Amino acid sequence: MTDKLKGYVYILEVADIDLPVCKIGMTTRDPVSRCHEINKSSTGDFIWSVAFSLAVDDCQSLEKLIHHKLTPLRQKRREFFNISPENAWKAVISIFDSQSDIKIVDKFDEIEITPEMNTHSKTKKSTSHTTRQDAAGYTALLQTFCEVLEVKGRPFGQLNKPFFGMSDGNEGVQWNISVHPQSNTIHMGVNLEGKMYKNWPVSQLIQSELIAPELPSLIAKTDHSDDIFLTFWRDAWQVASRPEIKEKYIGGRPFRLNELTGEKWQGILSEALECLDKKAGYQKRNTQNVTIVKKDGTTHCRTMQVSPHLTVWSPLFIHDSIEQAVRDKITELTGIYSWMKKLA
Repeated sequence: MTDKLKGYVYILEVADIDLPVCKIGMTTRDPVSRCHEINKSSTGDFIWSVAFSLAVDDCQSLEKLIHHKLTPLRQKRREFFNISPENAWKAVISIFDSQSDIKIVDKFDEIEITPEMNTHSKTKKSTSHTTRQDAAGYTALLQTFCEVLEVKGRPFGQLNKPFFGMSDGNEGVQWNISVHPQSNTIHMGVNLEGKMYKNWPVSQLIQSELIAPELPSLIAKTDHSDDIFLTFWRDAWQVASRPEIKEKYIGGRPFRLNELTGEKWQGILSEALECLDKKAGYQKRNTQNVTIVKKDGTTHCRTMQVSPHLTVWSPLFIHDSIEQAVRDKITELTGIYSWMKKLA
């Protein structure tokens, strides 16, 4: 027997862009305040707004039941679900109606309810600088990316940050597409994060290339190598977040593929390997001194865990068909993807 926890089960939607993804959680405070808190602390998600909420006498049990019922739609280890907020709301109501232990609560003293929040009702979406025309274009782009690859997709970034986009959601090597509103550009590429996954794939790639480099010969066979960029990032880890650091570029900057000589590539790989722990067989993050850049521009030095993160990308230009542009870019980068997948 456990004490019931009064509160809300809420559904969050991506602000101002209609995407088939939502976040379902619970809170003992009002959902708008909780949403604001999530947006302030989030480092890898979109900006969210409250789409629906339901006040009940046992929010914890209802959330657990909903998560269990929607398991096939849930993104791994996250409260994100590959379903539109509207359809998620229908599912929540259906799940709620199919049980009898949890009851709706009209109001209760321990929860501060804001004027704009009404139990069992949809709320207004938050505003941003994204226009409706932009939002429609972004939505079509991201949905087409997922359709071409035949994946559910996993969102990343934030609308109020320099970029946002979608990956194929795979662990290890990923296809991804990113939108950069400030420069009005779109990038599409192949990504390999410095995360454990299975056998630290980024470590496998680095060590393999140091012993028997394949990338230089691949570059010689790659069309448009002057328009494809390679970036090895140094990610500094602070629990699950990655703060901005001065030393983020391994090798000092991004490189066009056609300027990567064998010597330069070996130097970048050696620096990248130093971001992993040699004592652990390079199967663990290393510890290094980094310079954190705060939002106000000030900096301070700190010793943090770091890991290497590889991205190879190219600008995506859409002339007529979004689908054709995405397919053409996949064809252009397939050699890079196969190389990365093979070694990782």
